[in-house]
Amino acid sequence: MAAALLVASLLCARVCPTGAGAGALEDRLREFSVGAHRGGFWSLSQSARSDFASSIANGADLLEIDLRWTKDGGVVVYHSDTLSKHTFCLGQVRDRTFDDVMHCRLLTGARIESFEKLLRWTRGTNVVLDAEFKDDEVIGPALALAERYGAWDRIYFQANAHYDRYARARELAPRANLQVNASDMDTLRWALQLDDPYLVVIALREQIQTQEAVALVHQHGKLASANSWRPSDYQEFFTAGCDRLFAMGVDIVITNNVRSCIAQRAAWQRGRDRSLAGR
Repeated sequence: MAAALLVASLLCARVCPTGAGAGALEDRLREFSVGAHRGGFWSLSQSARSDFASSIANGADLLEIDLRWTKDGGVVVYHSDTLSKHTFCLGQVRDRTFDDVMHCRLLTGARIESFEKLLRWTRGTNVVLDAEFKDDEVIGPALALAERYGAWDRIYFQANAHYDRYARARELAPRANLQVNASDMDTLRWALQLDDPYLVVIALREQIQTQEAVALVHQHGKLASANSWRPSDYQEFFTAGCDRLFAMGVDIVITNNVRSCIAQRAAWQRGRDRSLAGR
């Protein structure tokens, strides 16, 4: 079925999203959103349905996920290119069929999630998907699935800093919501000069996580995103590092510790509100 979707998208030359787009997505991303890295970083399974459900129950506004392509055109939610890292199967995802990957068991015993099932599961909810293209071949079938399920108001795709991936996604889906990542000011300026209204999110890497960079993103009408990694996974297991990013004005913070990040957001908002009330 996924292969058929890819063929259909190629025959049509490009995907033409219908319905709500960037504005509706931004409405869903309320002030200072918290995203769960890989849908639930601390689980052995990472990106199983149970991880997504747990992150949402803990208050996550969005799920950051990774999309990979199978050799017959399927789209699966899986971070590593190697199955043996998180499953009992061997080999590369791209060298296996969609059905092969769907039968692989994660280390917790859960099955790998398909992108199509995740789109169905989150339909009708307020959950936003932040989906990264992990390889070039996944772009077409992933966009075709988003079109099929009318998901443009609840998903944006990461093209990272790959101009070719950005250009390919934009060619196939002129109104798909996209994110690019910037690790230096030259890349940030390149992204902002694109003047693309459906380039809705700019992710600022650690090298340029500054108030000045956030302000520049906002001046161009974009949302700023950032990863909140602590110096070590051990530290982040106990407490997130989100508060400094909220203080910079970052709109979307991606974290490995959703519950702690939510608490830090609430504490920062209370402090901000008290400061505004005292003026």
